[in-house]
Formats: sequence, structure tokens, C-alpha cells
Amino acid sequence: KLRNGRNMAENAKRLKIKLGVVKRTTKELASYEKEIDTQSTKVESMKSDGKDAHDIKQQEEVLKEAKACLVDTNRRLEKACDELQDIVDEDGEALAESEDMVEAKKILESRS
Repeated sequence: KLRNGRNMAENAKRLKIKLGVVKRTTKELASYEKEIDTQSTKVESMKSDGKDAHDIKQQEEVLKEAKACLVDTNRRLEKACDELQDIVDEDGEALAESEDMVEAKKILESRS
């Protein structure tokens, strides 16, 4: 059965891949959030303990880098979710019985 020039197996594969991207990027985002919390605490602790200014500056750079990664990861996650939503909109009915489709809908619903 063809839909949008692709058969259902190809559509199911697209769904599985994009779902994997969303799940992986979500984990990556959580990891950066945790790193930022840990690094913020470390920097504050170093400041209150009167540690060397150079060491504090290095740790602030690490924190700054983690924040930049968080912004990028968030952008990539938004894009992946938009693409996943497109797949759900296009193939939701045809792949309604698929576990991946059920999971995709659940993930998208939890993000809205």
C-alpha cells in the first residue's frame, strides 16, 4: 500500500528512526540539565570556599559550554518533535496499531 510515494514498511521505518531520535535527544537534554545543575553548584561552592580565581573561571567556562549545548540540544529536540508530528499526522491512521505510533503520540502529547 503506497502513501506519499512510500510503502507502509518505509513509513514504519521512518517513524521508528524519528522516534529514536526524539528519545535519544530527550535523554541528552536531561543529561545537560543535570550537568548544568552540578556545575552551577560546584562553581558556587568554589566561590564561597575562596578557591583560586583561575580555577573558578575554568569551571565557569565548563558551565557556559554546557549551557550552549543545552540550547542546541533543545533546538534539535524541537525540530525532531516537529518532524515526528508530521509523520504522525501523515501516517497516524495507517500505522495506528503500531507500538511506535502509540509511543510517538504519547511523547508528543506529553510535550504539548
